[in-house]
Amino acid sequence: MSETTSPKRTRMGQWSRGVSGNPSGRPLGSRNRSTLLLEQLLRDQQEALVGKAIELALKGNPVALRLCLERLHPALKERCIELPLPEVTDIAQATVAVSAILTGVGRGQITPGEGAVLAGIVETQKRLLEAESTEQTRQELAEQSMKMAADLDSELRSHRDSSQPPASAEAPPASPQ
Repeated sequence: MSETTSPKRTRMGQWSRGVSGNPSGRPLGSRNRSTLLLEQLLRDQQEALVGKAIELALKGNPVALRLCLERLHPALKERCIELPLPEVTDIAQATVAVSAILTGVGRGQITPGEGAVLAGIVETQKRLLEAESTEQTRQELAEQSMKMAADLDSELRSHRDSSQPPASAEAPPASPQ
């Protein structure tokens, strides 16, 4: 091994931080040759392997039996929660819903994790209702502001018109000297 190193490598022969021998990197989606070879071998023997696993499971092999059962009936990630909650159509009902969730957790009807998920959903509903209420209030205030501006403009015009003397066609009389 030579004592001289390229500027991209350290003295130990390793690549410097942020520098690589393959700057474009491994192509996305590319797979190892060994993985591809193993998949091809398994694909060719797939029916025989499944048949053997079933045969061993039927003979009482616990590992093969568990493998077959896990494929037939996988473990559930989540369950359906049956907890009566009020429909949340205003902010006050959100408080009632969270109270019902806490009661369900306290009574053991649902797990604390399920309660946290439900409370998060109710909180999201509450924030949406608050945003809707805020937008409605903003629109009402904008309408009131436009009406007040129009009323003020109308009042200023009428005040201006009443304070100006009426314009006459005749010239004012000349004053004698």
